[in-house]
Amino acid sequence: MNHKKLVNFSLFIAGWWVALLYGNAMALIALFLVLMLHFVMWRDLRDIFVILGFIFCGFGVEWAFMANGVQDYRSSLPPAWSICIWAMLATTIRYSLGFLVRRPLYAALTGMLVAPLFYFNSVYFGPAGWGRPVWQCLLVIALVWSLLAAFISGVLVPLIEQPDGRSPEQAR
Repeated sequence: MNHKKLVNFSLFIAGWWVALLYGNAMALIALFLVLMLHFVMWRDLRDIFVILGFIFCGFGVEWAFMANGVQDYRSSLPPAWSICIWAMLATTIRYSLGFLVRRPLYAALTGMLVAPLFYFNSVYFGPAGWGRPVWQCLLVIALVWSLLAAFISGVLVPLIEQPDGRSPEQAR
């Protein structure tokens, strides 16, 4: 992994912790910083479409989780900090997590294993709660994220890649 990709992933992790531990206001500040640094490093405006897609998708997934008792945010809408995390994750998809693009099976397995850990930490360290027994919530999160990651890897990101099919890294 080159230095830019390592910085890319580190910014996501740092932003995730800030959003989780310090709430909405700090999450928005962290998102602003992550996005500014992201576009300084990569300068690819197509990432805007990925980020916007993640924001809308994240709102829908978090709302569905809330409506079905998977997550309890103690509000009627998903909190801003959770949507900021989705937007920050979007900055990694074509870069530090780019090795998963066009590999939907690997992306599905990664989503199935990693997403429950992040959600578990969101409940353990943050303001979220479980709406059902923990094992049920983690199972639903794993299934949803495996499908979502496969879709992102196999359909969404390839749609915005360069016309010749090369990733931004291969084109440089």
